[in-house]
Amino acid sequence: MQIKTGRYHTLLLNNSSVYSCGSSLCGVLGHGPETTQCVAFNRFIFPSSAPVVQVSASHNHAAFVTQFGEFFTCGDNASCCCGQQDTGRLLFRPKLVEALHGILCKQVATGLSFTMFLTREGSVYTCGANTHGQLGHGDTVDRPTPKIIVALGDPHDELQPRAIQPFKRKGVHVVHVSAGDEHVVALDSSGYVYTWGKDYLGVLGHDDEVCASKRKTFVLSDAGRVYGFGWMGFGSLGFPDKGASDKITRPRVLDSLWGRHIAQVSTGLYHTVVITNRGKIFGFGDNERAQLGHDSLRCCPRPTEIFIEDTTDQSGVVQESA
Repeated sequence: MQIKTGRYHTLLLNNSSVYSCGSSLCGVLGHGPETTQCVAFNRFIFPSSAPVVQVSASHNHAAFVTQFGEFFTCGDNASCCCGQQDTGRLLFRPKLVEALHGILCKQVATGLSFTMFLTREGSVYTCGANTHGQLGHGDTVDRPTPKIIVALGDPHDELQPRAIQPFKRKGVHVVHVSAGDEHVVALDSSGYVYTWGKDYLGVLGHDDEVCASKRKTFVLSDAGRVYGFGWMGFGSLGFPDKGASDKITRPRVLDSLWGRHIAQVSTGLYHTVVITNRGKIFGFGDNERAQLGHDSLRCCPRPTEIFIEDTTDQSGVVQESA
Protein backbone atom coordinates (compact mmCIF):
# COMPACT_ATOMS: atom_id res chain seq x y z
CA MET A 1 0.00 0.00 0.00
CA GLN A 2 1.25 3.47 -0.93
CA ILE A 3 -0.15 6.92 -0.18
CA LYS A 4 0.77 10.19 -1.92
CA THR A 5 -0.64 13.66 -1.32
CA GLY A 6 -0.90 16.47 -3.85
CA ARG A 7 -2.13 20.03 -3.49
CA TYR A 8 -5.82 19.31 -2.95
CA HIS A 9 -5.93 15.58 -3.64
CA THR A 10 -4.62 12.22 -2.45
CA LEU A 11 -3.62 9.08 -4.36
CA LEU A 12 -3.71 5.60 -2.86
CA LEU A 13 -2.20 2.44 -4.33
CA ASN A 14 -3.70 -0.72 -2.85
CA ASN A 15 -3.31 -4.23 -4.30
CA SER A 16 -2.14 -2.76 -7.65
CA SER A 17 -5.29 -0.63 -7.94
CA VAL A 18 -5.19 3.17 -7.84
CA TYR A 19 -7.69 5.21 -5.80
CA SER A 20 -8.02 8.97 -5.56
CA CYS A 21 -9.98 11.56 -3.62
CA GLY A 22 -10.16 15.33 -3.35
CA SER A 23 -10.33 17.99 -6.04
CA SER A 24 -9.71 17.04 -9.66
CA LEU A 25 -7.88 20.22 -10.60
CA CYS A 26 -6.28 19.68 -14.02
CA GLY A 27 -7.36 16.03 -14.13
CA VAL A 28 -5.08 14.81 -11.34
CA LEU A 29 -7.65 12.31 -9.99
CA GLY A 30 -7.48 10.26 -13.20
CA HIS A 31 -11.25 9.64 -13.45
CA GLY A 32 -11.89 11.68 -16.62
CA PRO A 33 -13.21 15.18 -17.41
CA GLU A 34 -16.64 14.43 -15.98
CA THR A 35 -15.26 14.13 -12.44
CA THR A 36 -14.55 17.36 -10.58
CA GLN A 37 -14.27 15.99 -7.05
CA CYS A 38 -14.26 12.70 -5.14
CA VAL A 39 -15.36 12.95 -1.51
CA ALA A 40 -14.04 9.46 -0.75
CA PHE A 41 -11.35 7.20 -2.17
CA ASN A 42 -12.60 5.89 -5.52
CA ARG A 43 -10.80 3.44 -7.78
CA PHE A 44 -10.30 4.42 -11.41
CA ILE A 45 -9.69 2.36 -14.52
CA PHE A 46 -6.00 2.30 -15.44
CA PRO A 47 -5.17 2.16 -19.18
CA SER A 48 -2.51 -0.54 -18.87
CA SER A 49 -3.16 -4.20 -18.07
CA ALA A 50 0.05 -4.30 -16.04
CA PRO A 51 -0.30 -3.85 -12.27
CA VAL A 52 0.62 -0.38 -10.96
CA VAL A 53 3.54 -0.57 -8.53
CA GLN A 54 4.20 3.09 -7.67
CA VAL A 55 2.40 6.44 -7.71
CA SER A 56 3.45 10.05 -7.21
CA ALA A 57 1.33 13.17 -6.73
CA SER A 58 2.14 16.87 -7.05
CA HIS A 59 0.28 20.16 -7.22
CA ASN A 60 -0.92 19.87 -10.81
CA HIS A 61 -0.04 16.40 -12.11
CA ALA A 62 0.39 12.76 -11.16
CA ALA A 63 2.63 9.92 -12.34
CA PHE A 64 2.50 6.13 -12.23
CA VAL A 65 4.85 3.17 -12.75
CA THR A 66 3.67 -0.29 -13.84
CA GLN A 67 5.18 -3.68 -13.17
CA PHE A 68 6.35 -3.74 -16.80
CA GLY A 69 8.43 -0.59 -16.19
CA GLU A 70 6.09 1.77 -18.05
CA PHE A 71 5.60 5.45 -17.14
CA PHE A 72 2.14 7.06 -17.18
CA THR A 73 1.20 10.66 -16.33
CA CYS A 74 -1.94 12.77 -16.09
CA GLY A 75 -2.86 16.35 -15.18
CA ASP A 76 -1.79 19.76 -16.48
CA ASN A 77 0.97 19.43 -19.09
CA ALA A 78 1.24 23.17 -19.85
CA SER A 79 4.72 23.23 -18.28
CA CYS A 80 5.65 19.92 -20.00
CA CYS A 81 5.81 18.21 -16.60
CA CYS A 82 3.87 15.19 -17.89
CA GLY A 83 6.49 14.48 -20.55
CA GLN A 84 3.84 14.48 -23.31
CA GLN A 85 4.11 16.31 -26.63
CA ASP A 86 0.65 17.84 -26.34
CA THR A 87 0.83 20.86 -24.02
CA GLY A 88 -2.44 22.44 -25.15
CA ARG A 89 -4.90 20.29 -23.21
CA LEU A 90 -5.35 18.68 -19.83
CA LEU A 91 -4.74 14.96 -19.42
CA PHE A 92 -7.74 13.71 -17.43
CA ARG A 93 -6.67 10.07 -17.58
CA PRO A 94 -3.19 8.50 -17.24
CA LYS A 95 -1.33 8.42 -20.57
CA LEU A 96 1.81 6.50 -21.50
CA VAL A 97 4.99 8.61 -21.77
CA GLU A 98 5.98 7.66 -25.33
CA ALA A 99 9.30 9.55 -25.14
CA LEU A 100 10.60 6.87 -22.75
CA HIS A 101 9.47 3.90 -24.83
CA GLY A 102 11.83 0.97 -24.35
CA ILE A 103 13.31 2.39 -21.13
CA LEU A 104 12.33 0.39 -18.06
CA CYS A 105 11.24 2.47 -15.11
CA LYS A 106 11.87 1.83 -11.44
CA GLN A 107 10.41 4.95 -9.80
CA VAL A 108 8.86 8.32 -10.61
CA ALA A 109 8.78 11.52 -8.52
CA THR A 110 6.68 14.60 -9.22
CA GLY A 111 7.56 18.12 -8.12
CA LEU A 112 5.95 21.49 -8.78
CA SER A 113 5.59 21.44 -12.59
CA PHE A 114 8.41 18.95 -13.16
CA THR A 115 8.93 15.19 -13.05
CA MET A 116 11.84 12.82 -12.38
CA PHE A 117 12.01 9.35 -13.90
CA LEU A 118 14.38 6.79 -12.36
CA THR A 119 15.23 3.82 -14.58
CA ARG A 120 16.05 0.29 -13.50
CA GLU A 121 19.64 0.89 -14.65
CA GLY A 122 20.01 3.78 -12.21
CA SER A 123 19.75 6.66 -14.69
CA VAL A 124 17.59 9.72 -14.03
CA TYR A 125 15.52 11.58 -16.63
CA THR A 126 13.72 14.86 -15.95
CA CYS A 127 11.25 17.10 -17.78
CA GLY A 128 9.13 20.18 -17.15
CA ALA A 129 9.82 23.58 -15.58
CA ASN A 130 13.44 24.35 -14.69
CA THR A 131 13.39 27.86 -13.18
CA HIS A 132 15.70 26.92 -10.30
CA GLY A 133 17.75 24.25 -12.04
CA GLN A 134 15.69 21.49 -10.47
CA LEU A 135 15.92 19.36 -13.62
CA GLY A 136 19.64 18.90 -12.97
CA HIS A 137 21.01 19.67 -16.43
CA GLY A 138 23.27 22.55 -15.47
CA ASP A 139 20.97 25.28 -16.79
CA THR A 140 17.52 26.80 -16.28
CA VAL A 141 16.01 25.74 -19.61
CA ASP A 142 12.64 23.96 -19.49
CA ARG A 143 12.51 20.46 -21.02
CA PRO A 144 9.37 19.44 -22.96
CA THR A 145 10.27 15.73 -22.92
CA PRO A 146 12.37 13.64 -20.50
CA LYS A 147 16.13 14.16 -20.81
CA ILE A 148 18.76 12.08 -19.06
CA ILE A 149 20.92 13.76 -16.40
CA VAL A 150 24.47 13.29 -17.65
CA ALA A 151 26.52 14.11 -14.56
CA LEU A 152 26.09 13.77 -10.81
CA GLY A 153 28.55 15.10 -8.29
CA ASP A 154 29.95 18.60 -9.13
CA PRO A 155 30.13 20.40 -5.73
CA HIS A 156 30.72 23.84 -7.31
CA ASP A 157 27.78 24.14 -9.69
CA GLU A 158 24.46 25.22 -8.14
CA LEU A 159 22.56 23.95 -11.18
CA GLN A 160 24.16 20.52 -11.25
CA PRO A 161 23.27 17.68 -8.89
CA ARG A 162 25.94 17.60 -6.19
CA ALA A 163 26.63 15.37 -3.25
CA ILE A 164 26.12 16.74 0.26
CA GLN A 165 29.54 15.26 1.05
CA PRO A 166 32.15 17.60 -0.50
CA PHE A 167 33.68 15.24 -3.05
CA LYS A 168 32.87 13.73 -6.40
CA ARG A 169 31.92 10.15 -7.04
CA LYS A 170 32.05 8.29 -10.32
CA GLY A 171 29.85 5.45 -11.49
CA VAL A 172 26.87 6.74 -9.53
CA HIS A 173 23.91 4.33 -9.41
CA VAL A 174 20.78 6.10 -8.21
CA VAL A 175 18.35 3.91 -6.22
CA HIS A 176 15.76 6.45 -5.07
CA VAL A 177 14.60 9.95 -6.01
CA SER A 178 12.31 12.44 -4.29
CA ALA A 179 10.99 15.76 -5.60
CA GLY A 180 9.99 18.81 -3.59
CA ASP A 181 8.29 21.89 -5.00
CA GLU A 182 11.49 23.29 -6.52
CA HIS A 183 14.27 21.00 -5.36
CA VAL A 184 15.27 17.37 -5.76
CA VAL A 185 16.95 14.69 -3.64
CA ALA A 186 18.56 11.53 -5.02
CA LEU A 187 20.07 8.59 -3.13
CA ASP A 188 22.78 6.42 -4.71
CA SER A 189 23.62 2.77 -4.05
CA SER A 190 26.50 3.73 -1.76
CA GLY A 191 24.27 5.77 0.52
CA TYR A 192 25.31 9.21 -0.76
CA VAL A 193 22.64 11.88 -1.01
CA TYR A 194 22.52 14.40 -3.87
CA THR A 195 20.42 17.56 -3.93
CA TRP A 196 19.80 20.34 -6.43
CA GLY A 197 17.36 23.15 -7.14
CA LYS A 198 16.12 25.98 -4.92
CA ASP A 199 17.56 26.01 -1.39
CA TYR A 200 14.67 27.37 0.69
CA LEU A 201 14.92 26.70 4.42
CA GLY A 202 18.28 25.00 3.84
CA VAL A 203 16.54 21.94 2.36
CA LEU A 204 19.52 21.16 0.15
CA GLY A 205 21.72 20.50 3.17
CA HIS A 206 24.66 22.56 1.93
CA ASP A 207 24.30 25.49 4.39
CA ASP A 208 24.27 27.97 1.52
CA GLU A 209 21.33 30.07 2.67
CA VAL A 210 18.28 30.02 4.90
CA CYS A 211 15.09 31.92 4.22
CA ALA A 212 11.57 31.86 5.65
CA SER A 213 9.04 29.81 3.71
CA LYS A 214 5.72 28.05 4.34
CA ARG A 215 7.12 24.52 4.37
CA LYS A 216 7.14 21.50 6.66
CA THR A 217 9.12 18.31 7.11
CA PHE A 218 8.35 14.91 8.58
CA VAL A 219 10.84 12.31 9.78
CA LEU A 220 9.73 8.69 10.15
CA SER A 221 11.79 6.55 12.53
CA ASP A 222 12.42 2.81 12.27
CA ALA A 223 10.23 2.40 15.34
CA GLY A 224 7.25 3.92 13.51
CA ARG A 225 7.30 7.29 15.31
CA VAL A 226 6.68 10.46 13.30
CA TYR A 227 8.49 13.73 13.97
CA GLY A 228 7.43 17.00 12.39
CA PHE A 229 8.71 20.55 12.13
CA GLY A 230 8.10 23.67 10.05
CA TRP A 231 4.82 25.46 9.29
CA MET A 232 1.57 24.14 10.77
CA GLY A 233 -0.26 24.72 7.48
CA PHE A 234 -3.89 24.58 8.71
CA GLY A 235 -3.16 21.67 11.03
CA SER A 236 -1.26 19.58 8.48
CA LEU A 237 1.76 19.29 10.79
CA GLY A 238 -0.30 17.28 13.27
CA PHE A 239 -0.08 19.24 16.53
CA PRO A 240 -3.63 20.00 17.79
CA ASP A 241 -2.28 22.28 20.52
CA LYS A 242 -0.82 24.71 17.96
CA GLY A 243 -2.48 27.34 15.82
CA ALA A 244 -3.16 26.96 12.09
CA SER A 245 -0.23 29.22 11.16
CA ASP A 246 2.23 28.45 13.98
CA LYS A 247 5.74 27.21 13.30
CA ILE A 248 7.61 24.35 14.97
CA THR A 249 11.33 25.10 14.80
CA ARG A 250 12.66 21.78 16.11
CA PRO A 251 11.64 18.19 15.32
CA ARG A 252 8.80 17.17 17.65
CA VAL A 253 7.11 13.79 17.94
CA LEU A 254 3.46 13.65 16.90
CA ASP A 255 1.79 12.58 20.13
CA SER A 256 -1.52 12.56 18.25
CA LEU A 257 -0.31 9.32 16.60
CA TRP A 258 0.77 7.74 19.88
CA GLY A 259 0.26 3.97 20.01
CA ARG A 260 0.29 3.55 16.23
CA HIS A 261 3.26 2.22 14.28
CA ILE A 262 3.47 4.44 11.20
CA ALA A 263 4.85 2.87 8.02
CA GLN A 264 4.38 5.76 5.56
CA VAL A 265 3.80 9.49 5.67
CA SER A 266 2.96 11.89 2.84
CA THR A 267 2.14 15.58 3.06
CA GLY A 268 0.49 17.94 0.61
CA LEU A 269 0.02 21.70 0.67
CA TYR A 270 -2.38 21.75 3.64
CA HIS A 271 -3.02 18.08 4.47
CA THR A 272 -1.08 15.01 5.57
CA VAL A 273 -1.86 11.30 5.33
CA VAL A 274 -0.17 8.38 7.11
CA ILE A 275 -0.45 4.59 6.86
CA THR A 276 0.11 2.28 9.82
CA ASN A 277 1.90 -1.06 9.68
CA ARG A 278 -1.54 -2.67 9.84
CA GLY A 279 -2.75 -0.88 6.73
CA LYS A 280 -4.97 1.69 8.43
CA ILE A 281 -5.04 5.19 6.92
CA PHE A 282 -5.25 8.42 8.93
CA GLY A 283 -5.32 12.02 7.72
CA PHE A 284 -5.13 15.44 9.30
CA GLY A 285 -5.14 19.07 8.22
CA ASP A 286 -7.36 20.86 5.71
CA ASN A 287 -10.21 18.93 4.07
CA GLU A 288 -12.00 21.74 2.25
CA ARG A 289 -11.84 19.82 -1.04
CA ALA A 290 -12.27 16.32 0.45
CA GLN A 291 -8.58 15.54 0.03
CA LEU A 292 -8.77 13.57 3.29
CA GLY A 293 -11.54 11.37 1.93
CA HIS A 294 -14.38 12.76 4.08
CA ASP A 295 -17.37 14.69 2.80
CA SER A 296 -18.63 16.26 6.03
CA LEU A 297 -15.38 17.45 7.65
CA ARG A 298 -13.69 20.71 6.70
CA CYS A 299 -10.72 20.57 9.04
CA CYS A 300 -9.13 17.66 10.90
CA PRO A 301 -6.78 18.93 13.63
CA ARG A 302 -6.37 15.36 14.90
CA PRO A 303 -5.65 12.21 12.86
CA THR A 304 -8.92 10.89 11.46
CA GLU A 305 -9.25 7.42 9.94
CA ILE A 306 -9.86 7.29 6.18
CA PHE A 307 -11.73 4.40 4.57
CA ILE A 308 -11.51 3.02 1.03
CA GLU A 309 -14.85 3.00 -0.73
CA ASP A 310 -15.78 -0.16 -2.64
CA THR A 311 -16.54 1.02 -6.20
CA THR A 312 -16.84 -2.37 -7.89
CA ASP A 313 -20.35 -3.64 -8.60
CA GLN A 314 -21.39 -7.30 -8.69
CA SER A 315 -20.33 -7.62 -12.33
CA GLY A 316 -16.79 -6.56 -11.42
CA VAL A 317 -17.01 -3.25 -13.27
CA VAL A 318 -15.41 -0.23 -11.66
CA GLN A 319 -17.94 2.54 -11.22
CA GLU A 320 -16.88 6.06 -12.12
CA SER A 321 -17.49 8.78 -9.55
CA ALA A 322 -19.14 12.03 -10.59
